[in-house]
Amino acid sequence: MIEVRKPMGREKITSKIILFCLLILASTMIGIHFLDVTIINMELVDRGLYSIVTTKGPVNITPSNIIRIERTYTKAAITGATVELDKIYTDKGFIYVSSLNSFAETGREIANSVDYYGLATWSRPNTTFRTIQPYTYAIGTPETYVPIIFLLLSLQYLSLSIGGISLFVLIFPIRWRESQYERISAILPESDLRTTEEHFEVVAK
Repeated sequence: MIEVRKPMGREKITSKIILFCLLILASTMIGIHFLDVTIINMELVDRGLYSIVTTKGPVNITPSNIIRIERTYTKAAITGATVELDKIYTDKGFIYVSSLNSFAETGREIANSVDYYGLATWSRPNTTFRTIQPYTYAIGTPETYVPIIFLLLSLQYLSLSIGGISLFVLIFPIRWRESQYERISAILPESDLRTTEEHFEVVAK
């Protein structure tokens, strides 16, 4: 008995690609979660010298280490109160501070040490996305973790891009084929319609 294997159709191929991308995305998210470093406290050690206490140990910074500051505002889910979110980029990693944190006042002092006007975005001259990109990891992250984190982030972006393209290919040609079949069915009689339907099935295979 001869077994005839049908080639995989477009739906099966794109579905497998999307599933693979979802698995990669989930794996990288788990990996980043385990490598993440959390800030426990911030302390003023001396004039202009701050100690950022993290789960991986303390890191000392001064205003000269700050490269860029981004301030955003949102609403608390339950109370509706305004919450300030500050992201401070330094040459030792970024600091993420919420006004709900116990060390929020110290974080505000660090930001105000260079940004005297409380701007929504502050950065040093000639600062671009490329200049801060090497420091887009949490402060206190061990140097051995940094390449792994960037690798996981790159895999995330790649899986999202490939998965999105595969989803686009999976959905839109089907819609086009169905709409074309509906237009033909409105014109042709039932006998010709049956022949046309068989033709679409053959093309789909």
